[in-house]
Amino acid sequence: MKTISIVLLLLTYSLQALSDNLSDSNKLFNWAEANYPQYFNPPKEKTFKVENYWVRYYKSTNIYVGTLGDEVYVYGDVFNGLKHIGRIGDFVDVTEGRSKVVGNVKVVGSDAFISQTEAALSVLKSQAPRAFKRAEQNISVIEQTEFSHMWSDEVPPRYAVGEKSSFKSIKWYAGTIAHEATHSALYQAYLAKNGLPVPASIWRSDEAENVCIAYQIEVMEQVNAPKADIDYLNDELNGTNCDVAGNCE
Repeated sequence: MKTISIVLLLLTYSLQALSDNLSDSNKLFNWAEANYPQYFNPPKEKTFKVENYWVRYYKSTNIYVGTLGDEVYVYGDVFNGLKHIGRIGDFVDVTEGRSKVVGNVKVVGSDAFISQTEAALSVLKSQAPRAFKRAEQNISVIEQTEFSHMWSDEVPPRYAVGEKSSFKSIKWYAGTIAHEATHSALYQAYLAKNGLPVPASIWRSDEAENVCIAYQIEVMEQVNAPKADIDYLNDELNGTNCDVAGNCE
């Protein structure tokens, strides 16, 4: 098919390993058909695989929509040829219904995120078992989100983690889990002894942050993390990663 060959030629610059995302792709395609029938018509066309892409073709409009991993592309005269329009998660919820329990921690997110989290927890379990136990005791949910934050005051406590922390490296991610578990441990220890309310100074003050960074460094050393990562944390602990306004990275 000549048109498919043209699409493949235009997309070769961005080829990458395809994740198992057929379900997400179909969810996206169905959403596009429901919301933009002027382009993606007739609906419920067959999804087929071309090289590393999941694709649907709409005869009445001569338009293709396809995914490469998480990236979404459309192709047709109305789009002036090939156009990258974003990621699957920009349009549909790709985390809904996806979860796996690792130890005592429920991990919620994409397949890739779940695998990455499982690997990070495995590193803790095998190389820093005390840190793994702390994570199990103080983090009930690790959830893929846009930005990272430890919700120690939620029931159950939840580590919302963004791509910058979770996909930098497995050992870095393991260190962040140890870090956030310490924030939660500070909160839970005060709560068990004194009840609510738990003052912010106990678990999210500058002093608490330093305690968490120090423990993160300890764990990163245990798992033989790269020296550059440990040096970065030491600089952060000493305040040298902070700007003139006192804001630390």
